[in-house]
Amino acid sequence: MNPINIQKMAIAFALLAFGFLAIGSVLAGSRVITGVIRGGLGALIFGGLVWVVADLFLSEDEDAGIQDMVNEDNNPDKGEQLDETA
Repeated sequence: MNPINIQKMAIAFALLAFGFLAIGSVLAGSRVITGVIRGGLGALIFGGLVWVVADLFLSEDEDAGIQDMVNEDNNPDKGEQLDETA
């Protein structure tokens, strides 16, 4: 996955957490400044958590293309599939 997409996903989760915590806190009876602080901390925690987890599990392996390639000089199966009837 592209690093820009991982950052966009983390920002989306951070904004969702901010809105949920800030509005939920105000509706539950806290003051507005307390709700904004809770929302900001929740956005930092959940956004950072999603960013780290997505970066670990969704980023492409740098050596993936190199591991799949077989070097022609060191191939032990070289000549195994040849036609032996000739």
